[in-house]
Amino acid sequence: MNYPAKIFEQLDLDPKFFAGAQLYKGNGCERCKNSGYAGRCAIIEVMTVTDEIRKLVIARSSAAEIAKVAVSQGMKNLRVAALDKVREGISTLEQVLVLTSSH
Repeated sequence: MNYPAKIFEQLDLDPKFFAGAQLYKGNGCERCKNSGYAGRCAIIEVMTVTDEIRKLVIARSSAAEIAKVAVSQGMKNLRVAALDKVREGISTLEQVLVLTSSH
């Protein structure tokens, strides 16, 4: 599936991020009420509380600062976790945009 450049712009994402991956788009049918999706898939963000993060929490650091450190230590934020599902063929870019528009 070739997505229009606009969706990559909306996600602030370089299309090369998906090099070699097959992207899909839901078609919809009566069974899925024309959504193109069936079932559910968890997209989660898990942060391991390391000593450094613990110190930031105790110091009442901002959520943005804590998240920055967590990501630098390997945490995947919701958007990255959702984009992994797109690469795996489990979800679509439209769903990433809907589910992570505030991230």
